[in-house]
Formats: sequence, structure tokens, C-alpha cells
Amino acid sequence: MEIIKTFITYLVTYLITYYSIKHSLADNLLISTMNMGISALIAATITALLAADLTKNKKNEA
Repeated sequence: MEIIKTFITYLVTYLITYYSIKHSLADNLLISTMNMGISALIAATITALLAADLTKNKKNEA
């Protein structure tokens, strides 16, 4: 459940950041770069959370 909440939080943050950058700047290259950077951070965070959850579940089973 925590992973789903975190994922939704990061999606909302991503959307707010993306649209605020898109409306305040006209440079499409900068928007694309920020978009890729935010996407990479979200993917890394979700991967880390899933790995931590998997590790915690394995410890509980042992």
C-alpha cells in the first residue's frame, strides 16, 4: 500500500513540475531534459521502494 501511495505522490509531483516548467519556459529542449530527469528519478525511487519491500517480505518469511 505504501508503494502505491508513493507512486501516486510522485506522479502528481511529476505532473505539477512538468506543467509548471512547460508554462513558464518556451525552450522545448529544457522541457524534454527536465521531463527525462524527473522520469528517471521516479523510476529509480519506485525501483528502490520495490526492492526494499521485497527485502522486507523475505526477512518476514525467514
